[in-house]
Amino acid sequence: MKSIDRILVVLSMLAAGAAQAQDLLSVYDLALENDPALKEAAQQLASAREVMPQAKARLLPNIFLSGDLTYVNRDTRRSSTRANEGSEDFSTHSLALRLQQPIYRRDYWMQLDQAENQIAAAEANFANAELDLMARVINAYFNILSAQDDLTVSRAQTEANQRQLEQARQRFDVGLIAITDVHEAQAAYDRSRADQIASENEVDSTWEALFQIIGPQPRDLAKLGEELPLDSPDPVNIESWANSAIEQNYGVIAAMNAAEVARKQIEVARSGHYPSVSLEASYGASRSNANSGSDLDDAQIGLQLTVPLYQGGGTTSQVRQAQFDYEAAREVLDRERRSVNNAVRNAYRAVISTISRVKALRATTVSSKSALESTQAGYEVGTRTLVDVLAAQTQMFSATRDYLRSRYDYLINGLLLKQRASILEREDLSRVNGWLVK
Repeated sequence: MKSIDRILVVLSMLAAGAAQAQDLLSVYDLALENDPALKEAAQQLASAREVMPQAKARLLPNIFLSGDLTYVNRDTRRSSTRANEGSEDFSTHSLALRLQQPIYRRDYWMQLDQAENQIAAAEANFANAELDLMARVINAYFNILSAQDDLTVSRAQTEANQRQLEQARQRFDVGLIAITDVHEAQAAYDRSRADQIASENEVDSTWEALFQIIGPQPRDLAKLGEELPLDSPDPVNIESWANSAIEQNYGVIAAMNAAEVARKQIEVARSGHYPSVSLEASYGASRSNANSGSDLDDAQIGLQLTVPLYQGGGTTSQVRQAQFDYEAAREVLDRERRSVNNAVRNAYRAVISTISRVKALRATTVSSKSALESTQAGYEVGTRTLVDVLAAQTQMFSATRDYLRSRYDYLINGLLLKQRASILEREDLSRVNGWLVK
């Protein structure tokens, strides 16, 4: 059996034995439950949503209750009233209720408006974190399958080179070839063994990357089947993808709201120049059992006006600082838009190029197999050398690796294009999941 056929048979056997393996959707569900980064983003969103009740609380009444209890030992030696002379023990206690209600606080109203943008930015960041989790699962899943395929190819190449080495030794023993051919075969075998060891390590590394997301799980994944539709992005227009991504990308939306928060902070700081009016009301009761004490009940209500006249230039400085922060936030927004535009365009071109690459490499595997067979036939009749056979064999295995890797690249690039445009959904994973062998 030829080497390329052996590889395809092994891969088919692996796929057929993957009936109980985790597929892409089940791995994604595990990630939703176990990924620390997504849990952190969820807590950050919950924290950001508390900004709104805090902003509303500034506009609502504040009610305070205070009280005190005091014990007094008094020794009066001289007094204008002799009745007050002597030693006296007594206690006093009081209770007071105080109400404060802002009537006009410009900064409080601006902060309430600002809170809406803060929550919107947090929600966009969380949605971005969900898409990022999808992207990390996609990369980790298909990187494992690619590494496993590469290991299968490496083992087949090592086996093929070992057979070539054994045949070379036999031919040398009967005087058909020179010792240099044996050395060439030995070198090829040693290189393939080193590559196999590196492939085994790469498989372990890719599994560790997935475990970092979902936690320890059985090392068994559904494989990619033979049939893989090579569809172009819809629409087939890079400008449409770039323009829609800039409008709906969650990173851009978060940056827009962050810039709006910074703009409104200018008005919050400027409110330090404005007067404030608040309603103040209180009721207090004080009781004393002293000989000369008195019981008091005190009720007050009024408006308090505060007009800032001079604050050492601090408010003006805060306004300037907020303006600088706003300009910085606008630059962040512009940078995010450019980054999304660049990422979407690169992802779109990657999908288009990988479609052509998969087709070309599929043809390359066929032609490299034919070239190896022709070279082996020439070697048998003495028209080609062992070096030629080893080179053709290496080329065939390299073409096989590249072809298998390009299939995963196509899937990853197609899904990441949607992720960067912020339109990646579970249904997209489900569609790709249908191409896996269960």
